[in-house]
Amino acid sequence: MRVSLFPMALLGLGLALACGGGGSSSQPAPTGKLTIRLGSDSFPGYSQAVVSVEKVEGSTDGSNWMTLGNVKKTYDLMVLQNGHSTVILPATTVSPATYTQFRITWATDNYTSPISKPAYVWPTGAAVGQPLAMPTTTLVNGPVTVAANGDVTAQIMLSGLQPVQFRAGSTAYTFQAVGRALDLAASASITGQVADGSTPLAGAEVFAETVDGVGFATLQRRAFADASGTFVLEGLPTGSLYYVVSQPAASSSTCYGAKASAAVNATSAAAYPTSLAFSAPQTPGSLTLTITPASLATQSTWGELRQTLATGASGSQTLIVRAQAADSGLTQDQAGFLNLAPGTYGVAAQRSTSLAAPVLKAGSQVPVSAGALATTTLSYP
Repeated sequence: MRVSLFPMALLGLGLALACGGGGSSSQPAPTGKLTIRLGSDSFPGYSQAVVSVEKVEGSTDGSNWMTLGNVKKTYDLMVLQNGHSTVILPATTVSPATYTQFRITWATDNYTSPISKPAYVWPTGAAVGQPLAMPTTTLVNGPVTVAANGDVTAQIMLSGLQPVQFRAGSTAYTFQAVGRALDLAASASITGQVADGSTPLAGAEVFAETVDGVGFATLQRRAFADASGTFVLEGLPTGSLYYVVSQPAASSSTCYGAKASAAVNATSAAAYPTSLAFSAPQTPGSLTLTITPASLATQSTWGELRQTLATGASGSQTLIVRAQAADSGLTQDQAGFLNLAPGTYGVAAQRSTSLAAPVLKAGSQVPVSAGALATTTLSYP
């Protein structure tokens, strides 16, 4: 007698399907969402710094890159400072990972005005803007972690320590800014006003800086106060103590001595209100810092002035009161500090190459008198 195999085949198929056979049951790979914002520090010496962004990429290891999105927009970085960072890539689907680096590719087209240069700067008080030579890309360190099903906003903040360098012998202004990417949900901001009584000190530059265990101050963020004297220092990593410092120039003929806030303990991603009150404007002096030898084309150089300032009932700290990019000459660099309150300043220079940590060169204390120009020189080996 022959037995039909058909019912047995159906039984086998049913068992296979019940056990997951008959096709793949794998789930889609998990994903998360990543939004990217772009912000900037203030750039002393420039009223505009226009750049065009082509695309942004991310990497988990610094070697393998994935395109996060095409931006194709033009921005004035001076508009993005003082708390006005903007979304350059809306929520994008990405693989869950810790992104350790981001790479900005700069565009060769101006997406706002096709007849304009894709990048240019407008030196303060100049009659015309000048072309800005851009690198092909700029690397920005993270990390930013996107979890499975997470929705994260990364904020890229460009540093104002050495954003643009002018080199003698040409009209070339070179973009050399570096930056940092951080999770906005783990970032604090400090906001407040600089004023003399009821008079706002518009345009005053305000610093947020940290001090390490041996008393060395590092500038973290900087911004120009707006017409109402209001400032916003955004993109500050939580878990640090910040001092807010400013030394405003009321005009070309009057200035104020520097003031500092008490320490701001940024424990959470919140806005911390901190204002600075000034009085008794003074007749300013100035200081020229010469740095030798001249920077190489791959180097960035800036000068810093420091003073010991009262920081509330807890005492005082030696803090940065001015930081100015240096212009590179044929044999030397030079940083000019105008509208300085009379007093004694500790002078320092910092020089960096790409993402490498800057090399500090400290000088002596230099006195500045009202209506006078002080000069000093620092040399790198």
